Amino acid sequence: MPSANALDLPPIGHRHTAGDHPLYLHRAGTGEPAVVFLPGGGMFGLGYFNVHMRVAEFTTSVVYDRAGTGWSDAVSFPRSAEDVVQELRELLRVAGLSGPYLLVGHSLGGLYARRFA
Repeated sequence: MPSANALDLPPIGHRHTAGDHPLYLHRAGTGEPAVVFLPGGGMFGLGYFNVHMRVAEFTTSVVYDRAGTGWSDAVSFPRSAEDVVQELRELLRVAGLSGPYLLVGHSLGGLYARRFA
């Protein structure tokens, strides 16, 4: 029986165009602040799915794939932190998620969270 590659399966969540790239975003829960998970380098949003769903029990929780990762479109590298942050700002806007935000960054995602702030 052949096994399916995770990226061959349809994603949960939605793709939104932010800047020049369609980016994947999954939103769960309601309330403020919106908790936004920023994965580390080489990671993708659904790597945080279990904690994301636990956070969604008491407020809005968001996981996403940066351009070039997960279900988001491929991009050319190198990319600046400012490129990544502006795409995230636009992604949150087009997805209808207004602040305040609580940014949860892992590794490289922590640097992007700091730049975003």
